[in-house]
Amino acid sequence: MTTTKKAVQLPVLERSRRNYDRLRTCRRCGKYTILPGESCPNCGRARLVPVMERARSRARRKMLNEILFTVLLIIIAILLAQDMTQIAIAAGTGLILLALLVLVQRRMTGRETLRQLSRMFRYDHATIHDGLVHDQSTGVETVRSGKDVEGYHILRQTAVLVRNDRLRLALLSLLQNFRLRSDMDLELESLITRDFDPLVADYIGEIARLKRDMIKDRAIRYIIANEPRILEMENGWNILISVASAAVRMKRYVTMYQGFIRRYARFLPRERFVRLYHVVHSDPALQSEVLGQDMESIRAELYPSDPAFEPDAAGAERP
Repeated sequence: MTTTKKAVQLPVLERSRRNYDRLRTCRRCGKYTILPGESCPNCGRARLVPVMERARSRARRKMLNEILFTVLLIIIAILLAQDMTQIAIAAGTGLILLALLVLVQRRMTGRETLRQLSRMFRYDHATIHDGLVHDQSTGVETVRSGKDVEGYHILRQTAVLVRNDRLRLALLSLLQNFRLRSDMDLELESLITRDFDPLVADYIGEIARLKRDMIKDRAIRYIIANEPRILEMENGWNILISVASAAVRMKRYVTMYQGFIRRYARFLPRERFVRLYHVVHSDPALQSEVLGQDMESIRAELYPSDPAFEPDAAGAERP
């Protein structure tokens, strides 16, 4: 069965150093969202601030309260003093303690900000969850209105913080409707589900064809663990060959997944088999394994006089 895929331009997801950097909270209603925009999705007010900025504000407020409390103690000590000597001692000691407090606070600002951020995540967990659920609902409604690309981008943004198979499969279902290209901003690791699903296998095979450098350990292990079920798929054979072709780009993968590579070595495209042949023959340990023997047998059968297999041609092969 063939499906018509749409030619689209997928928006680029802005990366951040920490996943929660994109999460914002409303100063007015306290709701959370990970979606861009000036207005709060809940109350409509333009009072959204990044959670880190909110945590920094709380840290400054806490430190100010500590300073005010210290000043209050100094004033009380001065008022309780019996003579000028005691007043001078109370004032001098108080000012020294106040200066030390300010110095310590400056050095602890970063740590206190992180502590306040941790408190926000701990005590506002339910509110954050509700906000992300609302963001997902926005994405679903956008898809239902016929705006697949916009809906995909919204759901992809929520997936930065929401990690569950239901959302992963929703994203994969949308990607299945698009004509993917190697120049698109695609991802793989975050879309691999815990359990087997044909959507995941299909997508891994597509990525192996388009951007083989994205095929890493997790994707290869997923394919190997579900190999029998993938073989039952209509396009299963091509998926397995594509992943094996991508895996031979690195010697480490050839070493770790020799059994998988051996099963499909004969069916690799010529370019990929040449690459595999040279990887194996560059390592005496690999060459002495069964994989090395298979390489010679396949070469003798399929490429008996191909000059690309000569030792001096090894450096010309692409990864």
